Amino acid sequence: MAELQGSHRAGEPSFHRLEEIQPGDLPPLALALGVFDGVHRGHQALIAAAQRAAVRSGEGTRSAALTFDPHPAAIFAPGRVPAMLTPLEERLNLLHRYGAEVVIVAHFDRALAAQTPDEFVHRILRDTLNVRAVIVGDDFRFGCERTGDVRFLRQAARQYGFALEVITPVFIHGVPARSTGIRQMIAGGEVEEAARLLGRDYCLSGEVVTGRQLGRTLGYPTANLATEPGVLIPDAGVYACWARLADGSRYRAAVSVGANITIAPDAPRTVEAYLMDGFHGDLYGQRIVLEFAHRLRAMEKFDSLEALTRQMAHDVDEAAHRLI
Repeated sequence: MAELQGSHRAGEPSFHRLEEIQPGDLPPLALALGVFDGVHRGHQALIAAAQRAAVRSGEGTRSAALTFDPHPAAIFAPGRVPAMLTPLEERLNLLHRYGAEVVIVAHFDRALAAQTPDEFVHRILRDTLNVRAVIVGDDFRFGCERTGDVRFLRQAARQYGFALEVITPVFIHGVPARSTGIRQMIAGGEVEEAARLLGRDYCLSGEVVTGRQLGRTLGYPTANLATEPGVLIPDAGVYACWARLADGSRYRAAVSVGANITIAPDAPRTVEAYLMDGFHGDLYGQRIVLEFAHRLRAMEKFDSLEALTRQMAHDVDEAAHRLI
């Protein structure tokens, strides 16, 4: 988890928890609002607008983003909480990477959900966060029973004296960049299509743990990734990925997602990565990041271990070729 702290010298990242901020703690803000799951190209457009608004506002105004955690569905529809595209730490780092100098996490609970739209604007946006500008998507809703919307924000902006900018959806090749659609793509294994809307490859991160070590017996030792709970895992299949290690090194990898139905059809789903480019080393206990670049094939059941091993060799060759 990124350390949430109070530094706000020019040019440095500044991470904060909303409930710990006191009035006057922060400089004036041009603030983008949203859950920001995925920090996709639509979200990036909001951050870019916040950067421009900060420049226009002057007086030391900084670009900022406020994200909610957990997802509001955890309160409003606990049985339908979507699998997340980005764990919180990754989301915070991405928001800063794309231009938010100040990143704020609001703990979404029943008390926050019960605030009226006017209470949210008055207590949080004006008094606590000292906003000079607010940037939202055209479908942004907030406040008790989601009664606050863009129309309300326009009235509040006039009343409290901040600028409001509403960003329309970003379309890539005719497809809107929205978290729901990106989730559907990744759940279906369409990682290349999802990457176009994300603006980067979809990533999974986690600690390498001991697996069944079946790949080692077949000549392809794999790193078994323990992914974070609640994070979306791509559809079962074989993928060409980039593997980033904690030391910053990067290797091509052939990655299997799902149970090995040839050897253990009833085994739980796993994420296993075979690292190429001459990698040798012990990854147990280390945290790695997999960047899903291409889907090579669906999971298949083979008639023999020999047939499986031949296919694995082909998968490794194809992954190496696709990642040139």
